[in-house]
Amino acid sequence: MKISASLVTYRSRDHIDACVSALRRQERLAEILIVDSGSDDGTAEYLRERYPELEVDPVAENIGYAAGHNRNFARARGDAFLALNPDVELDRDCLARLHAALAEQSNVASVGPKLLSADAPSLVDSAGIECDRTRGRFRDRGRGAPASHFRQREDIFGVCGAAALYRRDALVEVSRPGCAPFAESFFMYYEDVDLAWRLRRAGWRNVFVPGATARHQRGGAGAHNAFVEYHLVRNRLWLSARNASIGEFLREAPGLLLFGAAKCVQATHRPHLRRALRDQWRGLPTAFAARSARSAP
Repeated sequence: MKISASLVTYRSRDHIDACVSALRRQERLAEILIVDSGSDDGTAEYLRERYPELEVDPVAENIGYAAGHNRNFARARGDAFLALNPDVELDRDCLARLHAALAEQSNVASVGPKLLSADAPSLVDSAGIECDRTRGRFRDRGRGAPASHFRQREDIFGVCGAAALYRRDALVEVSRPGCAPFAESFFMYYEDVDLAWRLRRAGWRNVFVPGATARHQRGGAGAHNAFVEYHLVRNRLWLSARNASIGEFLREAPGLLLFGAAKCVQATHRPHLRRALRDQWRGLPTAFAARSARSAP
């Protein structure tokens, strides 16, 4: 099984060296594909000069995490696809351990490492995605907990999109013909949850591999809080509209209503939240259409 690594950079020049250097040391890696998503800090030029052997696809504007990985997926030649944030540094045998877990069982669609906090490596940044149906929440499993608490390989809801190794055949299966696996309407945030949900619905498994470790420097992409919160609020209802069964939606409804009410109150003095709530409702028909089509970006 050959692995294609995909990076989507945006103002990533200050930390891209650690990511690429660690990635190049990995076993089982066939290629590194990079989309530079409209960086204005010289990231694309730096990559070409520093790593002339890499395939860098510069885009004039910021097209987002999902579209960037889709561009790389379209040209990837590997049997497995590694979606990796440029602020993640893989430990030396991380990819080999992920590859072994993915190859071991044919019904596993994705595997994820134990992501550690770059600032406090004894603490977990993410041990995958978990869901709390009663509160209508999806979050990073174990975030802030001691890394020693997560030693067991186990099935999880989904792997964190900051470092996720996917089986190519699984991604093709859950994408409509002519479409790519990551939901581009989300731009960024929750697209990894959306993909994990679609994979589970199709009968695939998502697995946490604690022996594979990496360090995540959150905030490395330079997104400011209003930008992040806009996408988190806007995309949350789209996520359930695209994926939840009637039973799942009913269990989530109280939490979603409470979340929406809180954001409505906050929106009175935060313009980006007003835009997020407005755009959320405008995008619901498209989200429901994707649901009826059984997944689509």
